[in-house]
Amino acid sequence: MQIPATATPLPATEQAFELVLARSRMRLPVEPGESMADVLQLAGVAIDTLCEQGVCGTCVTRWLDGEPNHRDSCLSAEEQLTHVAVCCARSHGPTLTLEL
Repeated sequence: MQIPATATPLPATEQAFELVLARSRMRLPVEPGESMADVLQLAGVAIDTLCEQGVCGTCVTRWLDGEPNHRDSCLSAEEQLTHVAVCCARSHGPTLTLEL
């Protein structure tokens, strides 16, 4: 993965969505202003983070279902087909399923 110089800023308005964890079947609400990484960590799911801006790729996780709103600068278009940076991405739909 390449590490670009800047990350895409978060937009001012966001929609809430539900994060579904495939392995544990856990369902976690992600409210506007919250990151998936924060929600996962608060639920006791270990997620490594470093920059928390979508630049470093430390938090990249495989996604399985839904439509991620990629806001990172670390994943190529091809990598975005299977992975998401949980520190900054959101969901275009009501749910996003991760391989966790």
